Amino acid sequence: MMKRLRLLLATATGAALLLGGTGLQAANAAGSDFNGAASSDAYVPLDKEIQVTVTLKLKDPGTATGVTGTVTPPGKADKPVAFGDWAKSGSEAPVSGTFAIGKDDPAGDWKLNVRVARGANTGDNSFTIKVTAKQGITAASVTPSPVKLRKGKDVKVTVQATANGASTVSAKLVSDDTGEYYDLGALDSNNDGTYSGVTYMADDSTPGAWTLEVYAARAGQTLKGVASFTVEEPTGGVSKKAKAKITLQAPAKAGYGKGFKVSGKVVRGSAAYKGAEVEVYFKAKGTKKYKLMGLTTATSTGKYAKTFKAAKDGYWRAKVEATSKTRSALSPQDFVDVK
Repeated sequence: MMKRLRLLLATATGAALLLGGTGLQAANAAGSDFNGAASSDAYVPLDKEIQVTVTLKLKDPGTATGVTGTVTPPGKADKPVAFGDWAKSGSEAPVSGTFAIGKDDPAGDWKLNVRVARGANTGDNSFTIKVTAKQGITAASVTPSPVKLRKGKDVKVTVQATANGASTVSAKLVSDDTGEYYDLGALDSNNDGTYSGVTYMADDSTPGAWTLEVYAARAGQTLKGVASFTVEEPTGGVSKKAKAKITLQAPAKAGYGKGFKVSGKVVRGSAAYKGAEVEVYFKAKGTKKYKLMGLTTATSTGKYAKTFKAAKDGYWRAKVEATSKTRSALSPQDFVDVK
C-alpha cells in the first residue's frame, strides 16, 4: 500500500536535492579538430551554481596552440567554457573544459562551440550537450502495511522507492515514538529508476507510527524522502529473548581480483556479542538471491572482519542466527563497485 511521501532538504548537514544523470553523451562534432563525441555529466542543480566538466578527444594535439569555447543554454546567453592543458604527444589527447550551471538554467540541449587554434588557423567545432532537469525521489512504500508483528517470529518487510538520477539509494525504518530503527543500507537498483530492499522486524519492535526514510545520493548531495506506516503489536505478547544488532562496512569500490575487507560489530542487548558466529553473504547486482560467502567469529569486543576477492559488482550483508536466548540480527547491505 502506497503511503504519503514527503521530500526533505537537510540543510544542517549540507545535504541537497539529488539531481542529474550520469555519463550523458553529446552529439558528434561538426568540425574536424576532434574524434567522436563530447562527454559530460550535466544537470540543473537545486540551490546553488555548480561547475560541470565536458571532455573531448583532440586530434593531433601537438599542433594545437589553444582551445577556447562557449556553451549556450536554450533561450539564454552564451557561457564561457574554460579549457585546461592537454598532452602534446600522440595522435589524440583528452582535453577538458568547465562551465557553470545555475538553479534557474533550463534543461535540454545546450550548444557547445569549441575553437581550436593551430598557428594562424582556427577551427570551429559544434556539439550538443544534454543537460538533465532537476530530479529526485518520487515514490516510497512499505509492504506489508500495516506491519503485523508475530510472537516468536521475524516479519519480512519490503521497501520500494523510485528515485531518478541517484548513484545510491538507501533506507531506514524508524519508530516515531522511540527512535528504534532498522537500517536497510543500500537498496537494490532495478535499473529502471526503482529500488528495493528487505529487512525483518522482530516481535519486540515498537508498535505504533513508524517512518520510512529514503536517501538518494549523488555527487556529494543527498535528498531525503519520508513515508508513514504503522506497526501492530503481536497477538499473545512478545517472546523473551535478548535483541542483537550487527553492522557492516565494505569499500565503495574494489579492484577486480583484489582483496577487500568486510567488517562490522555485533551487539547483544547493550554489550558486545563475544563469540557470535557471523555469516557473510553476497548478492551479485541484477540477481535476487544471496549466497553465503564465509563465516567468521566476533571478538571479545564484538568486532568481526573477513577478506574476500572482488569479482562482481554487488551487495554484501552479514547475519547472526538466533539462539535460545538471543534474537537473530541482519546487517544493512552495502554495495561494492568492482572495477
